[in-house]
This record gives sequence, C-alpha cells and structure tokens, in this order.
Amino acid sequence: MLIPKSAPAWWLVLPAAALLAGCGSYGTVRNGTTDLPVWPDAEAARPIDPETTRPNLENLRKVQPGLSKTEVYGLIGHPQYSEGLAGVHEWNFVFQLPDGRGSQTRCQFKILYDDAMLAKQLYWNPQPCADLVNPSLPAPPVAAEEGEVTTVELSTDLLFEFDSARLRTEGVGALDERVVSALTNARKLQRIRLVGYTDRLGPDAYNLQLSQRRADAVKAHLVSRGVPSETVEAVGSGKAESLVSCQQQSRPELIACLAPNRRVRVEITVEK
Repeated sequence: MLIPKSAPAWWLVLPAAALLAGCGSYGTVRNGTTDLPVWPDAEAARPIDPETTRPNLENLRKVQPGLSKTEVYGLIGHPQYSEGLAGVHEWNFVFQLPDGRGSQTRCQFKILYDDAMLAKQLYWNPQPCADLVNPSLPAPPVAAEEGEVTTVELSTDLLFEFDSARLRTEGVGALDERVVSALTNARKLQRIRLVGYTDRLGPDAYNLQLSQRRADAVKAHLVSRGVPSETVEAVGSGKAESLVSCQQQSRPELIACLAPNRRVRVEITVEK
C-alpha cells in the first residue's frame, strides 16, 4: 500500500497489523543507542515504494539526530523491512547510491530512535557508504607558522578497561598529569585533536565505534577541566595505523602483544 508523503498523521491510517509487525529490533537498542548494530539481510528488504531505494541525496543529507519519524518519512520514505512505524526504535533501509564513477553501490542505512521517538543514532553498512552521501574533504595542510604542535600518546589500557569506554581512575590521573598540566603551562591554545585507536580484534564497525567513544570520553574529561569544547576535536580511527603486528595463538598473549595499538593520541596546537 502506497501512502502519500503529504498525508497528515500518516501512521494512523495503516492497518493494525502493519503497526505491530516487526516490533522487535535487529539488535539490542536502549533509548536509541546500541553498542553493536545488527544488520538485517539486505536481500530481505521489501520497500513499499521501490523509488525509495534511490533516495534524493539532498534529502538524505538532512536526516540527522533529533528528527521525528514524520520528518524522516517525509525525507526518505517508509522503512523497508517489517519494523512497523509506531512504538518501534529502529528503521532499516537499503539504498542504491551513486559512487561517482557512473555506477551504483548498495548501502544499508539504520536509524535508531530514543524513547521520545526522535532519531538518536545513524549507521551505515558498509561504513564508507557515509562518504557517498557526505564526501569527506581532506584536511587542509597546517602551515608551520600557524602554531606549535605537541603530541601525547596514552595507552587505552591505562585510560580504560579492556573493551570499555569508561575512564579508569588511573586514566583520569594520567590525563590530568600529562595533558591538563601541559595545557596549564601552554601559551594560547589553538586546538586539541584526539584520535582513538583499537587493536585488530573484533569487528571493524565495532572497533570504529569503540575508538570514537573513547576519544569522546577523553574530550568530555578535558572539557570538565575547563578546556573549551569548541577547541577539541574527537575522532575514532578504529584499528588504523597499527604500531605492532602480533601472531600469538594464545588470546591473552595476543591481547598483551597488541597493547601498543590500543591508544589515544592527543595533538595540542598552541600559538608560537
């Protein structure tokens, strides 16, 4: 059944069966968040309107956290599985997106809604699909005269428990001693860039999220110590830029060997 997007209160005219279908989630979602999104089979998508598989990119770019389901529906249409519309916390889509080379790439898109039924988290599968919608531009080179950069690298095993993004007491002390104290003695601060890394163990998507949450946790601590939020950039890079390569068969020995790869890099730029 095809519902005009302009119809008011569009979910009220759907049959009760459609509202109740698929009330479960493909993963564990709590108030619009999950530690590990679970993706349905892309082949199982059944869009009501096949045209929604080729969304307007300008509309797709407007789908951001904070939108209601009505607003999301108006931009990209009905979810393409049997999630239902009322009372569910997850919508899934399968899109064909132009890859810039004259071809199409199949991408899965997931929206998680919080308890107020507002979009909370957005996910792409595979992750590079996000760049097809919002192409990332290379960072402009930093002129040498712009500022002096001090780099501090801290082991995430010092800052966090294994597989956690909650700062340890020892981690708080290390940040205060090595980063906050450096800022106190620095000349005028220009910016701080935090880059979180993980080892290679675990799924790439999960590692990317974990590294981002760890970088965000370090940023939150620095802000709590008086660092202006707008001067701090937090980036998760997952398993990228590994420092060591390990092949131990024993998992505890492998985890120990890979410790140098689990780190947070702090780049502090101050005026000369």
